[in-house]
Amino acid sequence: MKILHDGDASLAPLKDKITTILGYGNQGRSQALNLRDNGLKVIIGNRDDNYAAQAREDGFETMEIAEAAKTADVLLILTTDESQPLIWEQQVAPGIRAGDTLVWASGYNIGYDLIKPPTDVDVVMVAPRMPGEVVRTLFEQGGGAMAQIAVHQDASGEAWDRMMAVSKGIGCTRGGVFESSFREEAELDLFAEQIVWPGLVAWIEESFKLGADNGFSPQLMALELYASGESSHIFGLMARYGFHKQMTRHSTTSQYGTLSRAPRMLNDENRARMSENLLRDIKGGAFAKEWSAEQAAGGKTLEELRNKAMASPMSQAEEEIIESVQKSVGSE
Repeated sequence: MKILHDGDASLAPLKDKITTILGYGNQGRSQALNLRDNGLKVIIGNRDDNYAAQAREDGFETMEIAEAAKTADVLLILTTDESQPLIWEQQVAPGIRAGDTLVWASGYNIGYDLIKPPTDVDVVMVAPRMPGEVVRTLFEQGGGAMAQIAVHQDASGEAWDRMMAVSKGIGCTRGGVFESSFREEAELDLFAEQIVWPGLVAWIEESFKLGADNGFSPQLMALELYASGESSHIFGLMARYGFHKQMTRHSTTSQYGTLSRAPRMLNDENRARMSENLLRDIKGGAFAKEWSAEQAAGGKTLEELRNKAMASPMSQAEEEIIESVQKSVGSE
């Protein structure tokens, strides 16, 4: 995997362009501020809500989405994945002109053919591997978030240079960018969201129940599993030193217990379910259809799942300790 940095990109392709960001939310605000700090003119397209008010407070010119799409030469489409197909046909597509550059921070809608741009525009992706807040914080500290990049469609002959200019503008070439594809980015995101994290969530919830059922304090279980911050610290060590290499920073008791027990925790049924999630739901597209149907039905299932999670014994137990832990480490 080749990683590209600041020296591989130039802001010049954006200097004479109107750069517009649709959606002043998670990624939108951070990317807009970073681009402006790099000397570029940025306009915000957003419906007139609290996000638009925040953009105006931050000193940006704001427009309704349809007007912003007409104005842009380079259009960063940073609204939520589920909102994009809803606004595309009526608000975005009518304003797009031949030669424009459309930039996505997620491969989902293009990768799964939920949006089909016209053939006379550039279609590229700059997908930071960090939440928007971290994209901004790293930029302010002189660093940058890594990002996956892709040229899906090069109508102008300049799509690569424009994509790299956006990458540099938001600070990602400081951290490093690497080439991928829209579909691969979407599938990797879904892989984490539907195989890695569900497994971790289920394991932690079951561990909480096992410990509480066998006499451990529910509050101490929550503290041990995640609330103390030790787990997040371990993940940080993994990113810095390596998944297994970080173990040398733990006791030999910890190392032996983890390495000797880990192989026992998986079975063929688990592996088959992981494979089904990958091949049917993610690569086969079953999840994209399911999620579209869920949105069309008003998101009722998601709301039920959220409510159930928030009412769980573990969520209740943590309420008694998280505030105390945060105060002890100086968090807010």
